[in-house]
Amino acid sequence: MGNIQHIGLFGGTFDPVHQGHLALAGHVLDRCRLDSLLFIPAPAPPHKQPPAASFAHRAAMLAAALADGPYRQRVELSLIEGELPVPSYTIHTVEALRQRYGPQRFFLIIGADSLLDLPRWHRAGELLTLVSLIIVKRDAVSVPIINQALLALDPTFSYDFHQDRWVNGGGGTAQYLADVQLPVASSVIREALGQGRVPAMLPPAVLNYVKQHHLYGWESSA
Repeated sequence: MGNIQHIGLFGGTFDPVHQGHLALAGHVLDRCRLDSLLFIPAPAPPHKQPPAASFAHRAAMLAAALADGPYRQRVELSLIEGELPVPSYTIHTVEALRQRYGPQRFFLIIGADSLLDLPRWHRAGELLTLVSLIIVKRDAVSVPIINQALLALDPTFSYDFHQDRWVNGGGGTAQYLADVQLPVASSVIREALGQGRVPAMLPPAVLNYVKQHHLYGWESSA
């Protein structure tokens, strides 16, 4: 049996995927020394409005964006949530990934704001036994607030200064990345496209796909 792989899980609607998502993935891969990272688009997220583009279109845009990126050997598109019942609960996704990938270590990438909401997630306690957390800076959520949120989730969490992360009684970890922010909202990009403007954050391959399929209200000038 081979070595245990450290695999990042980056879920979202990716409506559309943009350079901020790709830069964050690259930063997490290097900073957290992950072996690989899965982009996992959600067909129907339980806590958000329905996506503007279909699951198939969002998956195709992700595939185009990842195909020629600098981390293409270490990132992968996972369509596993397209095979699962909706809504897309993270615990169901992780359970399915464990069946598919075997006994690897999974690291769930979430924003600091999502951490505060985590107690309301479906089967949150069980989820924490299956994944470690990589928490990305968001808004004004401070380290003391993150510490408080982790202790509320699991009182066995304590900060390990040598590892620069929290560790709980089950060996799970939570690492906070204060040097990278969750990227700009895709809604800003959708609005620009709907007005016929080309957003700076959109990878060329994704822009081409948007134009080809007239997504987000984009109309060809032809």
